[in-house]
Amino acid sequence: MSIAFHSAEERAVVKAEQIRAFFSETNDQNLAGALVLSLLVYVVHDGIPAWTWQPALFALYVVTLVRAWLIRQYHRAPASRSSLEWGRSQAISGGLSGVCWGFANTAMLAHLPTELQLLILTVITVAASSNASEGFSYVPPSRAYILASIGPPAIWLLTVGDRLHTILGVMLLVFLPMTIWQARKRNRVFIEAQQLRFRNERLARELTVQRDAAEQAYLAKARFLAAASHDLRQPMQALSIFHELLGQEIQGADPAGKILANAQKAAEGMKTLLDALLDVSRLDANVITPDCRGFPVQALLHQMESEFMPVAGQTGIRLRVRPCSACVTSDPVLLGQVLRNLLSNALRYTPSGRVLLGCRRRNGQLAIEVLDTGIGIAPDQHSAIFAEFYQIGNKARDRSQGLGLGLAIVERVVRLLGHALAMRSEPGRGSCFSVCVPLATPADGRSDAQLPDAEQAQIMGNLAGCRILMVDDEEAIRTGMCELLQGWGCEVTTAGSVAEALDRAAAGPAAIDAVISDMGLPGQGNGIDAIAALRDRYGSQLPALLITGDTSQATLQAAREAQLIMLHKPIKPARLRAALSKVITANLQEDSRAEPPAS
Repeated sequence: MSIAFHSAEERAVVKAEQIRAFFSETNDQNLAGALVLSLLVYVVHDGIPAWTWQPALFALYVVTLVRAWLIRQYHRAPASRSSLEWGRSQAISGGLSGVCWGFANTAMLAHLPTELQLLILTVITVAASSNASEGFSYVPPSRAYILASIGPPAIWLLTVGDRLHTILGVMLLVFLPMTIWQARKRNRVFIEAQQLRFRNERLARELTVQRDAAEQAYLAKARFLAAASHDLRQPMQALSIFHELLGQEIQGADPAGKILANAQKAAEGMKTLLDALLDVSRLDANVITPDCRGFPVQALLHQMESEFMPVAGQTGIRLRVRPCSACVTSDPVLLGQVLRNLLSNALRYTPSGRVLLGCRRRNGQLAIEVLDTGIGIAPDQHSAIFAEFYQIGNKARDRSQGLGLGLAIVERVVRLLGHALAMRSEPGRGSCFSVCVPLATPADGRSDAQLPDAEQAQIMGNLAGCRILMVDDEEAIRTGMCELLQGWGCEVTTAGSVAEALDRAAAGPAAIDAVISDMGLPGQGNGIDAIAALRDRYGSQLPALLITGDTSQATLQAAREAQLIMLHKPIKPARLRAALSKVITANLQEDSRAEPPAS
């Protein structure tokens, strides 16, 4: 029964593998065949005519050399001929080798006594069995050899006429098909194994292609969201500004005020979701490069305490932050994002009780732990909580309970930083999340290191009379910012590019007091370039704010190197006013210190 192949490609691949396996072992068998016949002739040649063995042995040497040359050619250049041609050459040479054996042994049998005849028959049957066993990967050469070497002696034995030779002839005739059949069985197993391997490899290739395509689609989506960060944040910024302006107009109208409050609440929910989605997309798209350095962990703990102590107080949760004198090596911005998400989760899922933020040294690292006495997490949900949009006990998707992206962001950020994240939790008894961060020496983490906290500025000041230059490429944002700043008592000039900003500033009746610039601007230069050019004209201490929808690490690093406060869109008007007041107040204090004392 023939073996079925699913395709011509499968047949060709299996055939090539048969030939490869055959050629990998046939040379030893080829040389051994000539050696064995030579030894057999040496044992029995006395007293028998030379013509019975000399021509056949010489021909076998020639065939053996030709086969050895073909085998070497195959190993040097297997692609120089087709698998069919290589197989046919070995089948022909194998058959010729069998003819040499068959002629020599049949001729010698007629001139030898019975005991030496039995020796020859034993040798040829062993040689046939060995040939069938070694050549099972590709059977035509061994089959040709067996038929040519066993057939003639078997026929001669049957023609002798006595009982012994007849029985020996019958035994050889039985041995002949049995040997070929056994070789065929092993050959079938070999072919089926190669078919299975080929099909598995094909499936693996198809799965790899599909996996790569899925990964590329996933990364393309993530890169799209990451790249679209600026464009997605622009309309949110304009919406926030116009909500603020509208609020100033309808303060006395109660129904309209309620509608506006709901609109602001919806916009704030949209901003929260947008920020979380963009964080996840940027992490998945591998566009964030950690800026790891040594810094005192206490600065980060103090920042967390300042941010979350009021939140805990409003909910009646006892939040405790234990001080720590250790220095760690990490990206303070990304590590701060991790701790914020862990603390937010702890406070959200702790109806009453305590939340603790503390550190402990462990095997050369610092484990920063967030512990709570909240609802806890069941063991079967320990891995699921790190999936996007997964929340415990929030099937209705109540946005007041969060979005279900916090721990997904934590897991990605920790993996990006190369830190270890651990969790232990028990339902009804609370949870503990631990981030292990490498320790740094005090020399690596300066005690005066400042963490990026520009957006936490909460200083409110009187901006009346301040001359502000607002630079942004979006007309809606320029219009809204102009009205917003004018509502705070500022004198506002707007521009849409670096060149226009310089022209507008030069054309003004007086020098500007501060500049607010978007990062991405049309034409040559960006917001940093615009601020630098204006500072060249009005002094290096000109108060400036950089606003952007780009949340990449490269932009953050560029702002840090330029020593600028950078705010990310969409910005709440209160935060914008606080940051603007801060930079103007800081400049006034710097100017007062620079003035000479009165005489």
